[in-house]
Amino acid sequence: SSGINAEYGGAILTVCPGGFSSYVQLAESYAPGAGVMLAIKSVVVWPLVYHTLNGFRHLAWDMGKGFKITELYRSGWTTFGASLALSFLQAAFLKTLKTIKYHPS
Repeated sequence: SSGINAEYGGAILTVCPGGFSSYVQLAESYAPGAGVMLAIKSVVVWPLVYHTLNGFRHLAWDMGKGFKITELYRSGWTTFGASLALSFLQAAFLKTLKTIKYHPS
C-alpha cells in the first residue's frame, strides 16, 4: 500500500508544474541534512527498483521455476532486500553525480 502511494506520488510529481527536479530542489531547501535527502530519494526510487526486480522474478515463474513455497518466500524476501539496497545505492550514486562538474571539451 505505501509502495503504491509512493509510486503514484512520484508519477504525479512528474506532471506537476516545474517538473520533478523542482520538487527535489524544494525538498533539499527544507531538509535538515544530506542524510535526510538520501532517505527521501531512496524512498522515491524504491518502488521503481522493486517492480523492476520483481519483474525478473515473474520471468522466472514464466519459465516454470520457483514455485515451491520455500522458493517463493526466499525469492520474495530476496527481491525486497535487494530493492532496498539498490535504491539506497542508486540514491547515493545520484548524490555523487550532483557533485561532479561537467566541463565540455
